[in-house]
Amino acid sequence: MTHARRRLLALTAVGLSAAGMPGQPSPSAAQAGPAGDAEVSAPDIVVTGYGDIVVYGRARRCRPARCDPLDSVCVPGWLDNMMIVPADRGGFVAKRINEQITGPEFWQRVGVGMGAYRFRAPSGDKPMCIGGRGGPDSFGGFRRIVDATPYRGRRMRFTAWVATGDAGQVSFWLAAGPLLEGGQVLNGGNTNSVRLGGDHDWTPILFETGPIDEHARHISYGFNLQGSGEVWVYNPKLEVVTDPTDSARTDDRIVIGYDRG
Repeated sequence: MTHARRRLLALTAVGLSAAGMPGQPSPSAAQAGPAGDAEVSAPDIVVTGYGDIVVYGRARRCRPARCDPLDSVCVPGWLDNMMIVPADRGGFVAKRINEQITGPEFWQRVGVGMGAYRFRAPSGDKPMCIGGRGGPDSFGGFRRIVDATPYRGRRMRFTAWVATGDAGQVSFWLAAGPLLEGGQVLNGGNTNSVRLGGDHDWTPILFETGPIDEHARHISYGFNLQGSGEVWVYNPKLEVVTDPTDSARTDDRIVIGYDRG
């Protein structure tokens, strides 16, 4: 197993120990990010692939949404991978991490030391965010887990806009697999090889993987904030790649910034 995939299991917490651009589903479209929740500037330096991230601004502090029922869920304080998901009899519950499929509409909260973080899920066209003062071994994240069955044999794309403020490491991931005790990831990985943090203005993210393995049971995608700071994410989206040229690819593709090619 590669180092990147080991880090995926450690940081994404998808069961072992762990968006679309406005207008177009690719960072190649130089669209503006959302206004109002973080400063916006027009980047004039292109950042793609596994390069250093260029700092352009600072995201505002993440504040919880009023009356969010997930904020009232008690999360144990021990350093263990946890998630907040719908309970069997209504409401929500905190559990040790597993691979529970909750579908394309629900953002699971995941993390280690989650009590140190604030979470705000998207509402309408508003961005989502995570902020807090966790230690270096703590992280908070949002993830979705969907059934992989309709996507087997297809290439998948995860796109989003991201902005950070005084942040530790921010990681995105897109992965398919059983993710059982053997730690097998059938497709995908994460962006941990890229240093994304500090103060960073709105920037597009693209992650593609596939074709999804015929044995995949679920697809997990999302993002984490490790350590302290603020991260805002706008319009995260998972979709099937339909362009004939791109859909024929069999590698993982990561673009951070504007791919002007």
